[in-house]
Amino acid sequence: MNNADHWLKYLNAEGFVIAQSKVKGDWGIEMEQREGTYFHFLAQGTAYFSLDGGPQIRLEPGDVVVLPQGATHQMRSSPQSKVASLGEFVKNIQTLYSKESDATIVVCGSFGVDRYMVMPAIKSLPPSIHLRAESSGVTTPTSELLKQLQSEVENARIGSKLVVRNLLSNLFIYILRQWSESEKAHVGSWFFAMQNRHIAKALACIHQNPEIDWSLDSLASEAGLSRSLFAEQFRESVGETPYSYLTRWRLGIAAQLLAQTDLSIEEIAQKTGYRSEYSFNRAFKKARGRTPTKERERRQSPENGPPIAIV
Repeated sequence: MNNADHWLKYLNAEGFVIAQSKVKGDWGIEMEQREGTYFHFLAQGTAYFSLDGGPQIRLEPGDVVVLPQGATHQMRSSPQSKVASLGEFVKNIQTLYSKESDATIVVCGSFGVDRYMVMPAIKSLPPSIHLRAESSGVTTPTSELLKQLQSEVENARIGSKLVVRNLLSNLFIYILRQWSESEKAHVGSWFFAMQNRHIAKALACIHQNPEIDWSLDSLASEAGLSRSLFAEQFRESVGETPYSYLTRWRLGIAAQLLAQTDLSIEEIAQKTGYRSEYSFNRAFKKARGRTPTKERERRQSPENGPPIAIV
């Protein structure tokens, strides 16, 4: 991840905590496949995690599991515990809820990554990432952030929702970094492409300067490869053509500018490499299903700030 700063700079992963559950006894929950990137942080107690049909993994206090593609999975109190659907679990939560000091505490939430923008990277990740708590009392940025997250969730104060969103954005980056430093990227994946100095150079050009009128020839020249070899290596490693990736990135930046600035649609079009407001509107609607104006209204709506639920 050392050469990915130009990508991480624009990675806005502000998310939200869906629930903090304090449970005791025999319990189990199954969460079906859903779009999004989710996490489970075991703050206290033990639990067992498994992907649909996969082996069970014992979780210890401080462990975190991330589901990059929102895969179907189960959490349970013991390997033999039966699982219920999310709806049934919520319905029975009052029976399972415990105020006792030895209750199992699980913090569940979602990372608000723009999946359209970072899809090649998300698809390169495994269905689940399990990071264990550090042993021998050694702390890491990830473990420290998780402690802060638990504190903010348990002791809601002024600005807690904003703090949680920022903590989750940083947490996602730390998790990606910790995973990438401990796991070898598979050939043909986005993370592997970032280790290819030729393709990484082209990706840096796209990430840092989306407003430039990049062509296959100009990107190949920056990468130091022939046109045909660059196109072949890019598609094999990133999973799509350079033009498709460029469009994905430009529109991701545009979505952020729509949400975070008061720039006009025309100004955003120019900053993201579109020669006219019309061509930008057309490309944005084709890719995202709504016009830039509708996207701005949706992103800036106060209703898009889910509350923290403690159950």
